[in-house]
This record gives sequence, structure tokens and C-alpha cells, in this order.
Amino acid sequence: MKKSLLIVDEDMDAAHLLRQQLSSSQWLEVCGHAASVEEAWKMLQACKPAMVLLGGLAETERGVLCQQFRLAFPHLSFIAACVPQELMWEPFFRNLGIWVVTKPVQPSQIEALAMMPSAVSESGINRGPQYGEFHKSPMQSEVVPQQLQHTIAETQFYPARPVTAGLPSKRLITVYGPKGGVGKTFLSRELAIFFSMQKKEGRPLRVLAVDFNLDLGTFATTLNLPRTPNIYTWVQDMDDQLQAMAQRQGRDPQTMRNDEWQELAAVMPLTSHDISKYMVRHDETGLDVLTSPRDIRHSFEIKDYHLYLILETLKQSYYDVILIDTAPDTTDATIQALFFAEQVVMVGNPVVDSIENIQRLLKLLREAEYPEERIQVCMNRLQRKEMFTLEEIRAYFQLHPSKRIFSIPDDAEVKKSINSGNPVMLQPGRAAAKDAIETLGKALLPIEPGKAEPAVRPKTKERPSLFRWLWG
Repeated sequence: MKKSLLIVDEDMDAAHLLRQQLSSSQWLEVCGHAASVEEAWKMLQACKPAMVLLGGLAETERGVLCQQFRLAFPHLSFIAACVPQELMWEPFFRNLGIWVVTKPVQPSQIEALAMMPSAVSESGINRGPQYGEFHKSPMQSEVVPQQLQHTIAETQFYPARPVTAGLPSKRLITVYGPKGGVGKTFLSRELAIFFSMQKKEGRPLRVLAVDFNLDLGTFATTLNLPRTPNIYTWVQDMDDQLQAMAQRQGRDPQTMRNDEWQELAAVMPLTSHDISKYMVRHDETGLDVLTSPRDIRHSFEIKDYHLYLILETLKQSYYDVILIDTAPDTTDATIQALFFAEQVVMVGNPVVDSIENIQRLLKLLREAEYPEERIQVCMNRLQRKEMFTLEEIRAYFQLHPSKRIFSIPDDAEVKKSINSGNPVMLQPGRAAAKDAIETLGKALLPIEPGKAEPAVRPKTKERPSLFRWLWG
């Protein structure tokens, strides 16, 4: 039975051409074309399509429109038709549950998506695509639908899974700073330690810190931890599984393209039972750390689908809190960490270049309709007398007056902590920086009164300084 497709696009010529190309399709039937939002609403109610292709509409943002459509029609599958310049936001569309194809749209792309089993939960909400099922570059060869039919019939698909019943709700927090040297890794370490010291229902929270600064990450170093095993260890095991899958399907791994590996990754079973073998443990707090590769060259072998599989697997793990430390860039690892996150800590210093970079990033995220309520801005190393006040910074960022900017004071204890590898949160007594980090941590992860209290950690002897640990 053919699936009905509604085309929503103000580009009349492109819509007419696609409609002609799909006129003989055995999988799809175009039930209508809407060139405006008002027309789209009417045709959704009248035509009742199974799929909606969302092109460009100047009068509204595509992400907002899709969310509105989904609330009214939760059973629909949505496809975003993007020009190549828009593909940097593919992780954002994926997080909304939208398929992505590249303009000019090829009929075989839409037919392939129509043939895929719907990832619909028991509640009827479309969970959206898996990685590797998105866009295909116009430069790549077109796949014939009849060939795809056989491939899909022989393949078991693994749609996005909800969190397993019985597991506690988890929080995925990404710490990001669009400029290096602002104290992002320091803050990531301290927040991870703070969360690991909290209890829920009588037990310490299970916390994982992930170093997504793949080439120059230092999270493990700041805790005097080994760098093996690490993310690359996990990636090697993934590649072994993917190559075995390819060989079972009669493919030659040596000749497969990146998009073919993405397709395999999309249907690869996700198991979070044995991920502990890729973690290192901070014994003093019970914090688990997934470290970045020790060899910079290994980071070059980590692909976008590896990162997606890692994040999807961690979402299904038993950890209560997953904290991701990122690089000060806009690589695929950073973008995925931002769009997978339920909360983001945007870290900067009260200096011109850091403030400017945060403002530019906020502007970019707003243009992509990224939910701003997820973002908490934090100014690190704040001194009593700064050139800019927090109110001036708030105005420059165009934040709502009710939006709080968190600040970490320039504390002498922080410098000692960084050089020694001893977290501020584990030091006895009170300190200004320690209090400020606790305030931020409680805002990110509210703990119900009476149900959580700081976990008592055993006293340990003082460790040697970080420099002595590194160079003996």
C-alpha cells in the first residue's frame, strides 16, 4: 500500500518537479502541496498524509513548525529538505525526530524513507530517525528502490528506545565554552564531583564524566587518572561489530563508503550492559570517567556515527547523571553533545573575546530554534572589579531579565586545585568557589529536600602535585 506524502515548500518549481518524479512511484503518492503555513494546516486535516516533506517557508522556522505539527498530528513522519549549508544543523533536526534529506531532493531518498518501518512508541509518538538514515549527498550514487527493498527486508531495524522501566530518570549535561582557557574542564570536573557526592533514595548518584575533547582532552589528567581504556577503545570494538555485520551481509569492509557505515550503525544493536570496561574509576568519589584517546592520531579515526552510538548507548545506561566536557570548537562531537544534552552550561570569562564568542554561539543556536531554557550561562574567574558587570553581559547576550548568570569567583584555592589535581569540592571547609559551584550544581540537578544528602567520602592522604605526577 502506498504512503501518502504532503509537500510543504514555497519553492513551487521544486515541488512540481518532485511531484512529477514520484507520479510513478510504487511506494509513495503525493496527496498535495502547500506553499504556506495556513495552507499546510488545512491540507493536513483534509489529506491526512502519512509523511510530510518540509521545505523552506520564509514566514516561519522549520523546527517550530514541525513541533506544532507533531503536537497536532503525533502519528506523522517528518522529513526536512535542506540545502547543503543547513546540514550543520542535522543533529538538531535529528533530536526533534525529523528525517533530513539534501536538496535537490531525489525521489529514491523519499521512497527509501517510506519503506522503512515507523519508529512509533506505544504512546503513538514518532521517535524519529536513527543515525545514518538521514541525508545522502547529491554527489553520491542514487540507490534504486528495488535494491533497497531487498536490503530493508533482510535488515532488522532498531528504533530509538525509551529509557528502560525501573531505571531512575537521568540528566545529560554538556559543559561548553566557545573559547579555550576559560576553565571549562575545571568546572566539568567540579560539577561531576559534586553530583557524585549527592544521594538519591539512600544511595550515591551514579555519575559518568565524558571527555568529548577528542584530540586534546585533559579531564582524566585533572583527576590523576590513567587514559586507558578510553573512547577509542570503545570505537575499536564498535568497528569490529560493524565489520562483522558488513561481512554477514556479503559486503567488503575495505570498499564501503562512509554513508554505508552510517547505515550499518543505524541498525546496530545498542547494549549498555558491558560499557563499564571502557571507563576508569575515581576511587575517592566513585565517579566513572570515559576519557579521550591518549594518542591524538586516534581521534582522527572517530567518526560521527561512532559518537552517535556512544551517546545513544549512554542514554540507556544505568547512570543518573552523564556530564560531557567538550572542546572549544564546533566539530561534530561538540554539536552532538549540545543537541543530545538536556542542559548546557555555557562557560566563559568576563573578557571581550570570551563574551563575544558566547554571544555569537547564542545567536547561532537561536537561529536554529535551540531551546534556550536548556542553557545556563556561567562566568568563571570573576573578580570584584571587572570591566563588565553581569547585568551588562546579560544585556549583550540578550537574556531575559529573569535568566540568571552564574559566576565562579577568582579564588586562590582554584589555582592550587588545578595544579595539584585535588578537586575543590573534596577540600574541607568552605570556599567562595566551592559555594558557587554547589549553587550551579543544585540549579542543574535539583535534589528533593530530605531525600538527598552529601555522601560521606573516606579521607585520603594528600596526593603529589599534578606536575610531579606527570613528570615524576
